[in-house]
Amino acid sequence: MKADYVITAGEAARACGGRIICGDTATVLGSISTDSRDLGRDCLFIPLAGEKFDGHDFIPALAEGGLVRAVFVMKDGFEELARRSNIVLVRCDDTLRALGSLAAAHRLTKKAQVIAITGTNGKTTTKELLGAMLQGHYRTLRNEKNYNNEIGVPFTVLGLADSHEMAVLELGMNHRGEIERLSRIVRPHCAVITNVGEGHLEFLGTVENVARAKSEIFAGMERGSTVFVNAETECLDIVTSEARERGCEVRTFGLTDRAHIRPESYRLQRDRVEITYRGENIGAPLYGIHNVYNLMAAVAVAEKYDISIEEIKKSLLSFNNVDGRSQMIDRGYVLINDTYNSNPLSSRYALKSVSMIFPERRKVAVLSDMKELGDGAERFHAEIGRAVGENGFDLLCAWGSMAADYVKGAGESGMTDGRAREFESKDDMVRFLKGTLTEHDVVLVKGSRSMKMEEIIQALSR
Repeated sequence: MKADYVITAGEAARACGGRIICGDTATVLGSISTDSRDLGRDCLFIPLAGEKFDGHDFIPALAEGGLVRAVFVMKDGFEELARRSNIVLVRCDDTLRALGSLAAAHRLTKKAQVIAITGTNGKTTTKELLGAMLQGHYRTLRNEKNYNNEIGVPFTVLGLADSHEMAVLELGMNHRGEIERLSRIVRPHCAVITNVGEGHLEFLGTVENVARAKSEIFAGMERGSTVFVNAETECLDIVTSEARERGCEVRTFGLTDRAHIRPESYRLQRDRVEITYRGENIGAPLYGIHNVYNLMAAVAVAEKYDISIEEIKKSLLSFNNVDGRSQMIDRGYVLINDTYNSNPLSSRYALKSVSMIFPERRKVAVLSDMKELGDGAERFHAEIGRAVGENGFDLLCAWGSMAADYVKGAGESGMTDGRAREFESKDDMVRFLKGTLTEHDVVLVKGSRSMKMEEIIQALSR
């Protein structure tokens, strides 16, 4: 990634606790990049070490080609190259943490109100909804797409300008400690936890640990800050306890009487969700019960920042969600593209939504593996298989290493006589579906990102 950012080499080194090995501390840098293929003017290159590549390997070519003005390193052996190429060389302990430190230092120079959003599901949609509601009233910064990790968030923060009044930042994670580091970088004035569910269990072990990891969002908040939490989420007690220990005010949102902030009613349509709130109808061009919660969360925060119901309604007239999240395609049959990602919580929402919106139609679930579930993977896939039958689906088509577990669970819910099928390949599945789908069928396609289930969508859309 890359950001235009003016700073001297000395200031950059001090911000991250680095040590200048050689070069002029007064050198003015005009951009920061972690991608050797995308370098800006007078660039500071920060090499990151990943699973497949180590950015340090690209430093010689960049330096000798005159493509960078300064480099952060956490390895020895670059001093002679730096002197020969007349670039500033800064030694730091960890280049990823150095990037975060630069962003944290920049954040402290800006006065914008920062709203941070995390949760097992719904982060990006809630961020997009809230950003749309705020931007008509405030100059608002938000993450592009779902750039929500230890690289994307710092680069977003580096884009924070003096003129920004608000920043809506999505924080993601795979392991404990990641959200804490991000929270200390962005220092939120307000936080949202959309929900807690079975995500990243391969690394976290239990849903309780997921709740604790999400609660790390409070680490960078001052006492008296406001936290909005889904009242109907798992492990609500853990989240609220962690928030109050930090001195945060907890406000809950949801659809039941347990929530502080709730609609009088809600409605699901095939391409729209609506709530009645404070006597007004508020709608967004979104699909599914999960998006009622996302809409409610965004409305709750927008109200905190004095956005009127009328302004909220107006902001949603031109709202467009990010691709791959519960998009509906009409091909005679209705094709629901929910291929962006998958876990047990989002799968339950997806199945329930189809059942509620299309009660009379023949319903087909096309599912592939849910990743990062650890030792409970077989059990969770079987549970979702059972949920397919319990939500009134007529046919289950499963592909992937966990397909048999889906089929087993579906059979336990009564889906027998070939109504739950396992396929060896996506091509086999597509051939079968093209031969069995009829007009008025509803087809839900869902799986983890790595399963590339959008290929099923593309094949069935031709």
